[in-house]
Amino acid sequence: MDFSIDQINPVEKEMQSEMQKIFKTANISCSSEATESALMKLNKNPLAKFVNSLLHLVEKNVELCKSAAGTIDQLKTEKIADQKLLIEIQKGQINSVQETVKSEMTSWADVVKKNTSQAHRIGKPLTEKSIMMMMKFYKNIGYNEHFSKNCLD
Repeated sequence: MDFSIDQINPVEKEMQSEMQKIFKTANISCSSEATESALMKLNKNPLAKFVNSLLHLVEKNVELCKSAAGTIDQLKTEKIADQKLLIEIQKGQINSVQETVKSEMTSWADVVKKNTSQAHRIGKPLTEKSIMMMMKFYKNIGYNEHFSKNCLD
């Protein structure tokens, strides 16, 4: 039996119908009034029919619950598989971004080293002012934009 939400309503209606029959026969209005003494007033024959009917409904409900549990387990397994796939895709994206950042950071470091070594060859000392001028120069030529684009791709 494959579980469907549409199966719950008919079973619920059958149960309510049987309970109403018992209430009517036992001359009670709700389940809280269904005491042992109230039910003992019934003849065995109607009581046996109600018990038999309720047993069949219980069996239906057990099968319905098993089917629902199976469907839930299947959905849970599928969701876990989907989440694992998503994690793998995200790991790939993270690795790609890490590689891009790593290569761009190396490029930036190489530029700084190159300019530092050139500054030392020329005889100019490396100062905060010269570093700021160098950063301004690279910003003006669009190096930061190139760096940002590669990091975001």
